[in-house]
Amino acid sequence: MQSAAILQELESVAAALSIEVRYDELETRGGLCRFGSGDSLLLVVNERLTSVERIEVLVETMASLPFDTVFIRPQIRELLERRGSAPGMTAARPLDGH
Repeated sequence: MQSAAILQELESVAAALSIEVRYDELETRGGLCRFGSGDSLLLVVNERLTSVERIEVLVETMASLPFDTVFIRPQIRELLERRGSAPGMTAARPLDGH
């Protein structure tokens, strides 16, 4: 699976988890924040990151969230579960080497 496809799948999973993903100019890589009454989640990602780096941010963020209630393609679920079980591991590399 190529980086662009992985990124798109992760964005779909985020949407299924009611997380808005927004790309913006940031001083950091990005992160998850709550806004409004605290029920709304926003994942802001630095727009200057490469696709692989964007994937890393999404995986790092979503690996700690409960995602068992949404359908996730097996390859994407593996990325999330691997990251969730091995803190500090770079889990978000493309599965086919692209």
